[in-house]
Amino acid sequence: MKTTKVFAAQVLLVCVLASCEQPKPVVSGSMRFVLGGTSGSTSPSPSMAGTTKGGALAALVAGDEYIVSPRKAKVTFTSVVFESSSGEPLGTSTFSDCTVTYDRSLQSGATLLDCPFTVAVGDVAQMRLYFDNTVQLLVSDATIGIYSDPASATKYSTTAPAGGASFVPLTITIGSGPSRANPIFFVSPISIVEGSKPQLFVTVDMIHTVKLSVNAGGTTLTAGGGNDPVALFGGLAPGTSRYFSAATTVEGYKVQGIASLRIFYDQAGNPLYTMIGPNFCGVDGGSKGAWASPPIGAKVGGWLGKDANNVIAWALPTDSTWSTYAAYYVMAEQTVIGQSTSLKCKVMASPPPPSDGKTYASGAPAMLSPDKTVTLRLLAK
Repeated sequence: MKTTKVFAAQVLLVCVLASCEQPKPVVSGSMRFVLGGTSGSTSPSPSMAGTTKGGALAALVAGDEYIVSPRKAKVTFTSVVFESSSGEPLGTSTFSDCTVTYDRSLQSGATLLDCPFTVAVGDVAQMRLYFDNTVQLLVSDATIGIYSDPASATKYSTTAPAGGASFVPLTITIGSGPSRANPIFFVSPISIVEGSKPQLFVTVDMIHTVKLSVNAGGTTLTAGGGNDPVALFGGLAPGTSRYFSAATTVEGYKVQGIASLRIFYDQAGNPLYTMIGPNFCGVDGGSKGAWASPPIGAKVGGWLGKDANNVIAWALPTDSTWSTYAAYYVMAEQTVIGQSTSLKCKVMASPPPPSDGKTYASGAPAMLSPDKTVTLRLLAK
């Protein structure tokens, strides 16, 4: 008995010295995956798409690249890691049978799948969603003439297979390991309390996310794994996404240095996150996305916001530390499919901070002499 008491006292002393903490209580929640912007497209332009008048590819030319939007995709989510704003771990939850079928024939906002998770109590400021680095894609693009075809050696054909296009695998080659991580930062921390059943929503977007290349002989198409084919964002309410592009259709097109902008919104229509491709102002490095938040540590920033005049503004950094900036962007919001807008940018190492110190929702600073202006069209919402 004496030995036991001595041991217990020693353990207590060690815990005091090492600031031991009891494990935090864990609660169960549900993550609902919803479809991003898909509704509508404008008429395709043969010169933009690189097609014949009938829609099929005029010819495969060595070195050509094409961007396509999958009709469907199967993405297997494997786990989620929750963290506080300081990066403190709040638990890892492994998903079971969480294969989400993306289907852009559905209405935007449609529920794709609910997957249960667990998380420790605390204030969650960020999460990392992991998905298997091999996804299944179904491409059936009669506009440009590209079809996923399991019978083809390269898995893609320029003629429709008998019976139609089918799912083919695409393995993402960037990074290492069997899965890819997609970081999601919440505008403000989500409080997880004991006894609660948190409900999170994740918007899934795949418009113009898959790149195909023509081989050196000019005879075959092959999908590359050098980029993530899935764009994601999440929050406490169902969100949506809008996709702006200098292309004329959500269907495929021949790559010609076309600018694009993807914006994720909350349920109230406030922009939460932007993804631009490419950054055409200043240094094309660091993050190409901006968040609706002041800088958090050395990870995120951008001051993204939509002001009372429906002007969306944000800043991009020169590197991933957000210590210095590259450019300031402004754009008048458009909400009707096919409507055009001007995206303007100014190379600035020190963009003007928001008047409220938080986001440009408090007012987008005027840009009197932009360094570059591109015309974008709203293709999906």
